[in-house]
Amino acid sequence: MSDEAAYARKLVAELEKIELNTGSDIRKYTERVRRLSRALAMELEYSAQELEAGLRDLPPASGQSRIGVRKRSKQVAKHLRRAAEAQRLVGVEGVRTWGSVTKHFGHLIRKGNRAKKRVVDLDS
Repeated sequence: MSDEAAYARKLVAELEKIELNTGSDIRKYTERVRRLSRALAMELEYSAQELEAGLRDLPPASGQSRIGVRKRSKQVAKHLRRAAEAQRLVGVEGVRTWGSVTKHFGHLIRKGNRAKKRVVDLDS
């Protein structure tokens, strides 16, 4: 198992442990979603670059030019780049979730010292 896969599994395991019962739980969850999606987006972007570079170096088919190989390698890598963009969007939406909680339920989340003493119970 690669280091990236181990890191991703660790983050997913941390996400699974969070119960989403309190405001701090929700914030912690959305921050971890953002961190996981950012890591995956970077991995996908780097893989797209590596794939494109590797395919560019392949010899062209008979009757085709090097320019055609470059164009096709870019088209193939485009899918991983789109996947990376989708992962960035996952992170953005995770952060927006916390913003939505504070907007719609901010009256339940106390600021300052009171927030440390009182736990927000969203089940009630």
